[in-house]
Amino acid sequence: MIVSSVVPPRFEANSVTAYLAGRFTYLSKEAWAVLVDEGKVKRNGRRCTPSAPVYAKDSIEVDIHVPDPPHVNFDYHIIYEDEWMMAVNKPPHLRVHGRGKFVAANLITHLRQRHNPPYPSIDLVNRIDADTSGIVLLAKDKESLRGLMRQFQQQTVKKEYWALVNGSPSPANGRINTPIGKVQGTKVPRFGVMEDGGKTAVTNYETIRRWGKYTLLTLHPKSGRTHQLRVHMASIGHPIVGDALYQMDDDDYLRWRQEGKQPEWLLLPRQALHCQQIQILHPQTAVTTLITAPLPDDLQEFIAKLQGGN
Repeated sequence: MIVSSVVPPRFEANSVTAYLAGRFTYLSKEAWAVLVDEGKVKRNGRRCTPSAPVYAKDSIEVDIHVPDPPHVNFDYHIIYEDEWMMAVNKPPHLRVHGRGKFVAANLITHLRQRHNPPYPSIDLVNRIDADTSGIVLLAKDKESLRGLMRQFQQQTVKKEYWALVNGSPSPANGRINTPIGKVQGTKVPRFGVMEDGGKTAVTNYETIRRWGKYTLLTLHPKSGRTHQLRVHMASIGHPIVGDALYQMDDDDYLRWRQEGKQPEWLLLPRQALHCQQIQILHPQTAVTTLITAPLPDDLQEFIAKLQGGN
């Protein structure tokens, strides 16, 4: 498969391998260099060396094997758009970006190449897990991207998630303020709370409604650590419904992934977590902008069953 791209100005004078690795992160710089050496990369129609510089508007063609894409859920919806930015309500079972077998089966690639019309220059601002649904912000130009990402880095973005958790947190409303870090020595990559070596992480939660063994919460993360909400809720004994990673040990989790048979107690095939609302300052107009995303069908149906049981 021939994949072509035009070099943006920001990659001016980079080597061809640095350009490819910087823009197409599903392969390392070393892996891209091998492809260049094998003659599978052309700059402006000609073979080149791994160290050859690229310049703005150069055409780069790559003859690369792209594995058959796995089945993913592309039923996303654009819920906000102007000339500088957009927001997507991402469904579960869709990665925001990908590598390996997900190199083409992800949100950003679909928007850039397969959406009608395509958005070839769009960039991700924030990321949420593949099986978390809700708002993903994207920028249409580099200035807007920098402005939005600066707000996330300075923790001025107001984010609200809805989460269905096991049990009933006590107190009903509270704050979790425990550092988070990557757990070492596990077969499955995961994160956990840790006093030493962890990064500061703060989550405020509020109870919306309780149904017997389950509670619907709003979660307001004040930081943006990997798996923060999932880790924090599990750490206080109220893991998110359907979150297999933080309710199973490594062996059980791997067995579930390999066999594909969902344990009955898991209730859902994905964590019941949804990014429902984001408030930002618009990167160009400086106007306070509030974006909301309705719950996806799977969570609406599950909550309806809980309500019907009362």
